[in-house]
Amino acid sequence: MKFMQEELFKTPEWLIDEDIFGKIEYSGSVERIRSVQIRYLNNFLHLGKMARIIENESLNGSEAYGLVEMMTDLRTGIWSELRSRRPIDTYRRNLQKAYIERLDYLMTTGPQKKLSSFGGYRKSTVVNTAQSDIRSLARAELNNTARQIRTSLPGIQDKMTRYHLQDVQQRIEDILNPR
Repeated sequence: MKFMQEELFKTPEWLIDEDIFGKIEYSGSVERIRSVQIRYLNNFLHLGKMARIIENESLNGSEAYGLVEMMTDLRTGIWSELRSRRPIDTYRRNLQKAYIERLDYLMTTGPQKKLSSFGGYRKSTVVNTAQSDIRSLARAELNNTARQIRTSLPGIQDKMTRYHLQDVQQRIEDILNPR
């Protein structure tokens, strides 16, 4: 998790080379990086993967890297600017919104079925999200994120960061209390 936080979820400066971008495209670099970050975020927050982490923790107890620990590590890294009250750049704002969208998905998605093997070998994990700890944890993470935002907002000076956090606050409220 630490490697992913440092190399991909933190704005990946190593992927941003304005000289190269200027020669091969006139726009699209923000979207390209957003899509890479989101692909890996969604991979971490894949229902089957999360169910296997829960199962591993059930079998191996405190020796296992548990889902609560993974989700805490993920939130702490993705929302690190809230502790420092630093401005949040475009790449991080995109990632943070995608994080909220993925938690929304975890809150609302129906039961997952076993995928067809199409005559080959394909593993899939069946997940009943309504009866899994995944939904409970997604709700807790939304509440934790909202609490962190509420605590940090008074100290945020950057206007775009403030607008972003206010927007995310409303998105979380809409997820937790749909109309």
